Amino acid sequence: MQGFKGKFVKGSEPESVYWKRRAIVAGAVLALVLVVVVMAAALGGGEAEESGKEAAVTHGEWQPPSPSGTVQRPYIQQTPTEEPSSASPSPTEPEVGPCASSDLMLQVVAAFDEVRSGAEVPVSVLVASGAEEECTADLREVAVELASGEDVVYSTAHCETPSGEEVGLSDGAGQTVEFTVDGLASEEGCTGARRELPAGEYELRARLGDAVSSPTVLKLT
Repeated sequence: MQGFKGKFVKGSEPESVYWKRRAIVAGAVLALVLVVVVMAAALGGGEAEESGKEAAVTHGEWQPPSPSGTVQRPYIQQTPTEEPSSASPSPTEPEVGPCASSDLMLQVVAAFDEVRSGAEVPVSVLVASGAEEECTADLREVAVELASGEDVVYSTAHCETPSGEEVGLSDGAGQTVEFTVDGLASEEGCTGARRELPAGEYELRARLGDAVSSPTVLKLT
């Protein structure tokens, strides 16, 4: 087979057309290179601007003072304090004294009017004052007694430990003290044998110092 020996033959278009095409391609490549260069420059400038902003922010941030620095604090205007008044102090209230026996009012109430001898009986004593001014009464000194005629045969003051406290009384206000009467004979200092009291009627009364209540009757069977 005979090889191709002919020369390369250009197209039928004129040579100027080929130069124009080459110029267009070269211009496109050049434009593309310029676009890439412009974009690269723009990106580089933005990063530099951001870095500058960050640097500005960093420089503007608060820095804690060094140990040798002086700490700045807000100024607060001090309000001048008033000088203590040189006026004399107000007079103190007078001390409250003990109630006079003539001002004390006692009332005794037994839970039962009649009980078996030796049985326990709850008893309440109301202590009040008729004085206009306040006074004090020591409720530990209140006692309940059983009397047969002139003889006191039983008293809570003989054997029981006193209870209560010192209280203030005024204008008819009162305090109540509770007792339990066991109906067994007693002597001062709780000496001697305690025996059942004989059956009969006894006067039940309350006492606070020289103040004595009106008696009530307690019957033992």
